[in-house]
Amino acid sequence: MPYGPPKCAIGNPKTFCLDDAEYPAYEISAAIEYNYDAVQQMYKDVLASTENSVDGLVHLEDEQYLCPTESGYVQPLRALNAYGKWRIIVNHVKAHYETLSQTARVEECLDSGEACPLIPHGPRHYESKCVQKFTYQRMLVYDPYDKYLPFAVETFKLPTSCACHVGEYIWVDTP
Repeated sequence: MPYGPPKCAIGNPKTFCLDDAEYPAYEISAAIEYNYDAVQQMYKDVLASTENSVDGLVHLEDEQYLCPTESGYVQPLRALNAYGKWRIIVNHVKAHYETLSQTARVEECLDSGEACPLIPHGPRHYESKCVQKFTYQRMLVYDPYDKYLPFAVETFKLPTSCACHVGEYIWVDTP
């Protein structure tokens, strides 16, 4: 199955893989060399149209959140696209004396669905829960099954923040 889950997704709860023993770096590099001009245009378009570009960033500033999160900058090798298909992301590939890489900032809720720990709880309190938020990011992908032009720009849904959703006020009468 061409777009099924890759081996790197087995046992991985995330929608992307940062390590991939089967990553076709040599094939991607050769295909980029053959289609260099078209790939360069697509790659430049992805970089230029990414409003929240994080290329070159590696550290996060310390911040206080209402829900515990894990944040970082990632360069995925494979990811689940917006249509539910696993795709090969062009990352860390050398071609024409340069390395093509794509970086995304991700932030994942550690306790998604749980009550926000910094919102007071007791007999009278606001109902709250930590909610994972996502955004769509465009990335250059490689399709080994497309013999004409094996590159395209596709959209990926990535975790980008963890929000504290505050609901109604709970009033419990205590005897």
